[in-house]
Amino acid sequence: MRYFILTVAFFIVVAVIKIDLTEGTIPLAAFSETNSCNEQLAVKSVPVISQNGDTVQSLLATYPTDERISLPERMADFYLLNPHLKNQVILPGELIKIPIYSSNGHCK
Repeated sequence: MRYFILTVAFFIVVAVIKIDLTEGTIPLAAFSETNSCNEQLAVKSVPVISQNGDTVQSLLATYPTDERISLPERMADFYLLNPHLKNQVILPGELIKIPIYSSNGHCK
């Protein structure tokens, strides 16, 4: 009987650890930055002719934004504006759209 109880306890502990590692115990919403203004960011684009040696990161660094937005989010918007560059290197003389953000909120 003792082995049965230990086996059941072991499987319960393993199941709890698996759920904790896959789904997490702390919701991701707890880590998101809350903004009391509920500002929305509008994404506009700036057309740019690429030069020799340009990369996605160098283009995004050349055209920074005043809004707080992460690099992965900017890169996602970059690839939405330039879907042809997902599996291709940037060639010199190519027309590329750089995402620029502006806030629609009324407070700062």
